[in-house]
Amino acid sequence: MGTLLFTTSCKDDDQPGPDEEEEVITAVTISLTPTGKGQDAEATISTITGTQVQNAPLTLRPGTEYTAVVTLADESKTPVADMTAEIRNERDEHLLVYTFTPDAGSNATVNVAITDMDQNNRPVGLESTVTTGAGTGNGKLKVVLKHQPGGLKTGTNTTAGSTDIDVDFNVIVAN
Repeated sequence: MGTLLFTTSCKDDDQPGPDEEEEVITAVTISLTPTGKGQDAEATISTITGTQVQNAPLTLRPGTEYTAVVTLADESKTPVADMTAEIRNERDEHLLVYTFTPDAGSNATVNVAITDMDQNNRPVGLESTVTTGAGTGNGKLKVVLKHQPGGLKTGTNTTAGSTDIDVDFNVIVAN
């Protein structure tokens, strides 16, 4: 409990300094390719209007493993700026965190295992393996990009640092 209070009271330490600006990211795309046969799945969420707008739900098959790639963009620039390369270049300061929450009554499960690592062998999250369980139903896949400069990134602390983007993808797991 004392550690929790200490972490909360030191929130200013988690903010990037003046030379460590947060990235402007207004769109997140997840592209999923099944490792066996089946349909690819892709969805994009845009936050340029101030609210989350998803172009389509992520429709997945139960009991399937997918190779996932996340791309990030800043739609406030003309042309749209691809932010993925910047995050990859600063991978020792960034961590994508994935959390799946099934809707009430849903039997769907979605697990994400990050496969790309930074130079310190800590997870980044631009590439991963997504595996669905045998159950079907709907839920939300929360994707949060944490900016963790100055030694904040440990690979296991998913709350340290500031948040560059926080979106919830609608997911359907169906036959």
